[in-house]
Amino acid sequence: MKVLKYQQKAVQELVDKTINLLSLAGQRHTLVFEAPTGAGKTIMASEMLMRLCTELAERADAPCSEVAFMWIAPNKLHEQSYFKMKTFFTETRELHPVVYDDMDHSANGYIHSGEILFVNWESINKDNALMIRDTEQSASLYDLTRRTQIEQEIPLVVIIDEEHMFAGRNAKKSEKVLQNIMPKLEIRISATPITAHPDEKVTVHRQHVIEEQMIKEGVVINPALDFSTPEMSLTQHLVSLALKKRKELAEAYKRLGVNINPLLLIQLPNDGSESMSTEDTSIKDEVTLYLDAIHGMNTANNRLAVWLSGEKVNVDGLEQNDNMTEALLFKQAIALGWDCPRAAVLLIFRKIESFTFGAQTVGRILRMPEQKFYQDDRLNKGYVYTNISQNLVKIEPEDMDYLSTIHTVRRANLCNVSLQSEYCDRPAIGRKRLGSDFLPLLIKVFEEQLQIKNQQLLLFTEEELCGTPSTTDEDESTHENQQSKNRRAVMNKIEFQVRSIGVDIIEDLNITGEVGQTLAANKAKYIRTMQELSATFNVFCARLIGSKFEKVSIPTLGMALKEAMEQLFGLFETDAVKVILYHKNRPRFEDIISRALNRYLTILIQRQREKSEKSFVKYEWEVPADRLYKEDNNVVVDNVKNHALMPFVQLRNASSPERMFEAYLEANTEYIDWWYKNGDSGKQHYAVSYVDGTGTKALFYVDFVIRMKNGQIFLFDTKSVGSDGDAPAKHNALIDYMASEENQGKHLKGGVIIADGSNWKYSPLKIENTTDIINWDCFYPSDYKE
Repeated sequence: MKVLKYQQKAVQELVDKTINLLSLAGQRHTLVFEAPTGAGKTIMASEMLMRLCTELAERADAPCSEVAFMWIAPNKLHEQSYFKMKTFFTETRELHPVVYDDMDHSANGYIHSGEILFVNWESINKDNALMIRDTEQSASLYDLTRRTQIEQEIPLVVIIDEEHMFAGRNAKKSEKVLQNIMPKLEIRISATPITAHPDEKVTVHRQHVIEEQMIKEGVVINPALDFSTPEMSLTQHLVSLALKKRKELAEAYKRLGVNINPLLLIQLPNDGSESMSTEDTSIKDEVTLYLDAIHGMNTANNRLAVWLSGEKVNVDGLEQNDNMTEALLFKQAIALGWDCPRAAVLLIFRKIESFTFGAQTVGRILRMPEQKFYQDDRLNKGYVYTNISQNLVKIEPEDMDYLSTIHTVRRANLCNVSLQSEYCDRPAIGRKRLGSDFLPLLIKVFEEQLQIKNQQLLLFTEEELCGTPSTTDEDESTHENQQSKNRRAVMNKIEFQVRSIGVDIIEDLNITGEVGQTLAANKAKYIRTMQELSATFNVFCARLIGSKFEKVSIPTLGMALKEAMEQLFGLFETDAVKVILYHKNRPRFEDIISRALNRYLTILIQRQREKSEKSFVKYEWEVPADRLYKEDNNVVVDNVKNHALMPFVQLRNASSPERMFEAYLEANTEYIDWWYKNGDSGKQHYAVSYVDGTGTKALFYVDFVIRMKNGQIFLFDTKSVGSDGDAPAKHNALIDYMASEENQGKHLKGGVIIADGSNWKYSPLKIENTTDIINWDCFYPSDYKE
């Protein structure tokens, strides 16, 4: 799994809000976790539970140090989550996933701290369900949860997976079960949550998941319908079109050298049950006959799979990217919890009635099979074909951002271009966390600042640990180890004889409320217990970590400090913490730690920069076959006729220079074969690399690609005078790019272009600024006639 910004942010937000809710009085507080299909909800939940247990044990503001968990899911989804987490926690050994049969069923049984009990919802929401039935052994689920919270005083957190499934006709049963369990906190997880007014909510927005290339950027409903074969029925037409799209995507993968066989999902009408209705059977028979007779696809040759109630054929290994099956015939029941990232096309047969499209409908075709976007933008979309009339389709408002799109298509017989482009294929974000290599760096900073050496030799004697080095008749320097020498060398800087740590607490303070008044008060000395000392040390580490590193680095810093104190001075655990926190020592340690953290951050950033530079990939770009635009920030411009993709779509907030230049190009159609407005991000759009003002390699997305009728190609980026500090660097990089050996013979010209009155000016040479344009060339399309 990639390391993703939105996952890390969501996990920490979940931990913080969970700890906050655990600190409140009462039971059944609610925390809703909303994340779109494909965002990695189980991964985030696993990381959150692990980090929660760690922070409860370490944070000074934690309301408790122990917590137990119950995970409730519908159908058999709890088994998927159980096996995923069992694998996850087998490696980390942080938490212990269990099922009901694993529990202690005696009168003393309960859910232990750190255990996650996985439960199937259908096994507990019936009055006669075995798990909630009273027995002589008193081992019902309700007894286990009661003992956990009341007798053992361990707070119980219930995670409700796919919580939207527990509404409707099951709502009353669900509420009764939760009332009997009476957990301290309910974490409700869903892509489409139904809890109206939770105490807290954490949301992962679909756009952030798309930006990390985990799910497709959009879904097209009934793309390019072509009913040119009148003898075919509507069912056969739709199957034919869906198969054609599947084949098109398969060929696109093959051209990229990617071993993925895209899957077509064919969903039969939903009549509210898993059993086959007459309509289901009729459509199934027509579809399977057409697939076999016309396309040679059947279950015998493994090109067709069937997943219906009582009939499952060729479903084993169906999720593998290179599986040979090309189409799956199924009913709705399969959809919940089934992950098949290679699924790319969905054909839905519905009864002719109003139908709502949403995340739960198309979720099966949203995942990216390799968790990254491809240069061929067709592979970054999902495709849905359906027999529902357009005026009957309703799209939920929260799903408009990926379902409501404008679909444009490349003009027929376009004389395309082939240009070398680049994209950055970063496998993960740069994580700001301390690693195992921080300890040697910390020790090195200690050595430099205190002018000491690191040499792990014999342990100190008891006298040495108390600050009184032992002496013998022999030469003392013979037996004095390096740790003792270090202590001697810094005794005038660091106080080692620290017996306890206190903190000044104000006493007998009268507050007058006057603004700006200096308050003076007596101070009472408060001696900390060992637990309080540990909590204070964690707060000390957290303050130094600050926002420079992720919070998971706090225990790493604490452990590194203890290791450094042991190696350098022979101080262990409690003694090391006392010496570091002693008020006279603390400023010096804070300086050393801050220096080490800053140096490590510099190394980390440089390491990530080098890794980033290696992740730039070159490929041949051409005007795409089609392109999706979001309706919320784009608009179709009807009077544009010469754009490479039609209809022409313009950003609602397009800059004034862009709008003016587009109008200029349209006014010169007699000389221009076509022009294309490029995107401004993403590996599917045309980009040239350059070095920005910070010295970092970056991508420059050229605004316009223009082909003249005489074959001349122009690459222009519209600017206004002095508007972009990096404009000279971008222009100069483009000049080098056009003059490079690989572009010889492609007739490339262009650069930054700026309006000067009624003229558009660009420089054929390198530039130092975009303010002095008087000697730049003018772009006159009439100079490039056929």
